[in-house]
Amino acid sequence: MITFEAKIREQTVRLLSDLPLKNAVGAIFRTLGQVSQKTNIFSERFALCFGWSYFYMSPREDENGNKYWLVQTGDLGKDPQKDKVDNCTTALVVQNMQIEAVQIAKVAPEPATCKDTVLVLKEAKNAEDVYMNRSETAKDGDSGWYFGLLDDPNEENHTAEDYERVPSSELIKFRTDALRVMQMPVGTVAVFHGNEMTALIDGEDKPLKFTTEDERKKLAEKQRAQFAAEVQEAQERAKAEQENK
Repeated sequence: MITFEAKIREQTVRLLSDLPLKNAVGAIFRTLGQVSQKTNIFSERFALCFGWSYFYMSPREDENGNKYWLVQTGDLGKDPQKDKVDNCTTALVVQNMQIEAVQIAKVAPEPATCKDTVLVLKEAKNAEDVYMNRSETAKDGDSGWYFGLLDDPNEENHTAEDYERVPSSELIKFRTDALRVMQMPVGTVAVFHGNEMTALIDGEDKPLKFTTEDERKKLAEKQRAQFAAEVQEAQERAKAEQENK
């Protein structure tokens, strides 16, 4: 577990992650710093909507008696609107996934949060080949996304009972990679084989660029190596400074 730390308005703020997601953590710290100029963030009642996820503040004290504030996030494995977790890894990974998706596709993001709903064809939840399509919506709390079967032979015969409307956070339970496209604009169609996206198309039926799973793994390995090198360099620098005292 990696502990990231920052000073915000003379208060110590920490965030826990299993992965060296320093850019994502830095963005949250900067946003908290900006928000703190106008709002009291040091309260258990404070909530920050940052991209797709929500983050909260919890007062803590470490083993040495030092007081600090821990950044928490909603528990995506349970109910992120009610349950909180100290480990922010999943929320940060999803955040990076969604930022990468719009940047690689070169489109302007359109917001959606973990609370916004997705219309799901029940039969599609366990299917191998599925697609997602985002349409216009006038309803607050509706992401506009639909999750259905690819080449559904019974598409015109489905009844209302065949569908369910769920918070988009539920996607993590049956198609994690679908979370990648949540911030893509209206008109976007994403196709999945298993948990891997195989096609991404805009509202004019033009293909959009996206990274493959292998490409993302290689990038993650590179980032971990860079972070490890930075940590080692910082440790060596601190050791040298200590020896010179």
